[in-house]
Amino acid sequence: MKRITLNFIVDLFSFISLLGLIFTGIVMGFVLPPGTGGLGRGYHGGRGAEEIKSLWTMTRHEWGDIHFIVSIVFIVLMLVHLVLHWTWIKCYFKSLFSFSPKNCDNLD
Repeated sequence: MKRITLNFIVDLFSFISLLGLIFTGIVMGFVLPPGTGGLGRGYHGGRGAEEIKSLWTMTRHEWGDIHFIVSIVFIVLMLVHLVLHWTWIKCYFKSLFSFSPKNCDNLD
């Protein structure tokens, strides 16, 4: 597999997992917030007694498990991303500190 194809795949899955983290974070923070006793954030202050204990048949803790797994996947993908770009990172820092970078031509 070509390196550019591998970079694209890693970046695509990283972006998808980031969207998953954002979505599950919003669900846990706003739809099923902690400490509401099963009442959603929108139902405080006497607006109604509807209980929101789950979303799509999953409780807040189950959403938290998904959030944790997706975060581990994201961290692993970011580590792979750093490994794939390690030469570029080294050359960049060498150029910042005015060292003469070796093998840093054509790293676009």
